[in-house]
Amino acid sequence: SNVEKTRSIHRWCLKYWEVKFRHIQEEANRVADCIAKADGGMMDQFVIFLEPPRYVRELLEYDIRQLLLVTDRSH
Repeated sequence: SNVEKTRSIHRWCLKYWEVKFRHIQEEANRVADCIAKADGGMMDQFVIFLEPPRYVRELLEYDIRQLLLVTDRSH
């Protein structure tokens, strides 16, 4: 439930760590949004992908192209 998720976040914030939150627009975080939607809300553990899933590869390539354009314009 959302209440339990909120409590879990609160417990993590109470630890002796420096915790910062930053809002990211959905459009700027398409890869994470795609992964979250692909699992249908069933992912309840930390997952490390050794290779990007096929369904996010195009988004990653797009992000790289955008980054290269921005970098190129600044020089």
